[in-house]
Amino acid sequence: MMMWNKRTFLGGLGAVALAPWSPARAAQGVSDSEIVLGQSLDLSGPLAAMAPDIVNATQVFFDAVNAQGGIQGRRVRLVTLDDGYKPDNTVKNVERMIAETDVFALCNLTGTANVAAILPRLAQESPPVPLIAPFTGAGLLREPALDHVFHLRASYGDEVDKLVEHLTTIGVPRISVLWTANAFGKDGLEGARQAMGKRGQKLHSDASLQADSSDVQQAVAKLAATEPDSIIMITAGAPTVSFIKAYRQINRGTRFYTLSVMGTQATLRALGEDGVGVVVTSVVPFPWSQGLPLAREYRRALEKAGMQRHVSFLGLEAYMNAKVIAEGLRRAGRDLTRTRFVQALESLRHFDIGGFTVDYGKGVRQGSRFVDLTIIGKGEKFTR
Repeated sequence: MMMWNKRTFLGGLGAVALAPWSPARAAQGVSDSEIVLGQSLDLSGPLAAMAPDIVNATQVFFDAVNAQGGIQGRRVRLVTLDDGYKPDNTVKNVERMIAETDVFALCNLTGTANVAAILPRLAQESPPVPLIAPFTGAGLLREPALDHVFHLRASYGDEVDKLVEHLTTIGVPRISVLWTANAFGKDGLEGARQAMGKRGQKLHSDASLQADSSDVQQAVAKLAATEPDSIIMITAGAPTVSFIKAYRQINRGTRFYTLSVMGTQATLRALGEDGVGVVVTSVVPFPWSQGLPLAREYRRALEKAGMQRHVSFLGLEAYMNAKVIAEGLRRAGRDLTRTRFVQALESLRHFDIGGFTVDYGKGVRQGSRFVDLTIIGKGEKFTR
């Protein structure tokens, strides 16, 4: 498979998404020959740098599955649409995939507000459209748990708590938070306050930042005036880069701590030398691990597709998401329905996907709470 290219990828997408319904396609995205999965991603907005890692890893995995005969004799077809990180567009895309492409399930949807916006639409179907492993750690999407929504990654609360635990353990006195002015940022900010409160402390200061970075200088000035020792960043994509670069121009001593959504090679390249020393949480194992079977499998899959230079945490997460979906489809059997698929995913108790355990169950929709810390070293590389 060739490396992801936005122009050619989107050009081919229209034909896929608008494929007319035919008698050969049974209801709910399953026919005798294929299973249709859908994903709405930001291919053109502030989180566009994340898209290649997600798209490529998912496609590489299912290409390999299809080359071996598919799942229960059916090929898996992915439909991907661009939402530009705008919730209204995500709703339109999901409606389009349900009405015109008749998707069986959705996966990899990105953004807290985006996912929250489509949940009512998914529930309108009978049974509801399953949503597997969205790229958001928001607690508001996890509690209360929804039967048809399965999360793999740890929550933002888990990630922020890990950062606060680390900072308070090493005795950092002034801890501030930069948060994106949307549902994602507010969720993370509240998580930081709770994590500090649990340890008998309060945040030193906080500032918001628009998702398009339009007020980056104001955010820099507001936080810099409080002279924090460290800044926890509840941001993703371009705003992360723009803030760090702007802040470095006035203060190079402050340490930055970011969430897992920032862990892409494209972000590292954009940061350049300004990224050295930035601490990043990870909700998946180290992709460059030599001892972990899952990491070796993922790297081999990318190498076979000519993408060995694009290994990343985000890519490994997408690859893991695909493995979980495939196992659920296999366990659901040839008589595949959305209900049977949900039941099959529930059966993934202590499921080993190559040295990493995913654990669902009756009423359990959080597959992992794994959080680790990594640091950006010289040469645009993550280290442990």
